[in-house]
Amino acid sequence: MANAGAEAAGRPERLRVGLAGAGMISWYHLAAWKRVRGAEVVALCDPVESRVQARAREYGIRKIYPNASGMLDQERLDAVDIATPVETHDSIAKEAAARGVHILCQKPLAPTLLAAEALVAAIGTSVRLMVHENWRFRPYYRQVAAWIASGQLGRLQQGSMSVLYSGLLPDSSGRRPELEREPTLRSARRLLIGGLLIHHLDVMRWLLGPLRVVAARAARTVAEVEAETTASILLETLAGAPIIVVGNMAAPGFPTGIEDRLELIGSEGTISLQGSRLELRGARPATATYELGGAYQAAFDGAIQHFVDCLRSGHRFETDAADNLETLRLVEASYAAAGLL
Repeated sequence: MANAGAEAAGRPERLRVGLAGAGMISWYHLAAWKRVRGAEVVALCDPVESRVQARAREYGIRKIYPNASGMLDQERLDAVDIATPVETHDSIAKEAAARGVHILCQKPLAPTLLAAEALVAAIGTSVRLMVHENWRFRPYYRQVAAWIASGQLGRLQQGSMSVLYSGLLPDSSGRRPELEREPTLRSARRLLIGGLLIHHLDVMRWLLGPLRVVAARAARTVAEVEAETTASILLETLAGAPIIVVGNMAAPGFPTGIEDRLELIGSEGTISLQGSRLELRGARPATATYELGGAYQAAFDGAIQHFVDCLRSGHRFETDAADNLETLRLVEASYAAAGLL
């Protein structure tokens, strides 16, 4: 670790963390770090001065910097949390690794699979690297995993996962909520598959084991953005069970917020999630209801606590580089099958 006291003691009493990025998503990162056991964000960097100052005041962070290089040079950090645009992940991660600082990096690790593989190879084992792929840490997906592990699904017959919402459609004022929230989506080269369905592909792979892309179709349906806004991906498990992942960011009549739908049909039971309601049908039926805003934050809380716990214990990260590269291979295969490479 970069922290000299940490090296002397083996494990510091509290990990000193620097957060790179003060954009919209940083709020959820910082809220999670406030709850985490055994760590503290001591510095924050972002090139937009007003943004980094506001976020630092909100969370009581004393040290702010205009860029990650300055933060890594000036602070004695044990870890860096990278929550910046994907195009900057490579340079920040390499700078952190060169200084012996462990890395938690927002998904996707890099703009393409090849770039991600090159980054992972460059870092090697010099520091520990976890990808912040937190969708699988949502409490309802942890419950689904528990039901599957206990045999209540049985042998999988088929599965589907979809996310349909109207965030890219104009509201009554003519504004598009998703673009108001995240203006950079207008010029993204990869949007629905690489930015959103990457989560759903990761969850399905985590729940069901290795998957293979059989076919995919995607299209740009919103003139205000440059990349795909609708996609349908057909996959299969090692046993040949069909899996469908579907998304549409401009679906009339659907909510403006993101809500998942999941159906897993097995030989012993069926698991379904629609919005906030999770249900198991079978020999031991069960239902659960979740507050979606709380579940969203809980995913950040769970992922960041897992990062800290694994740094301390030496255990493998659930979403380490090797695991996340498998998800990125599904993303790349989906674009290839859809003719969008």
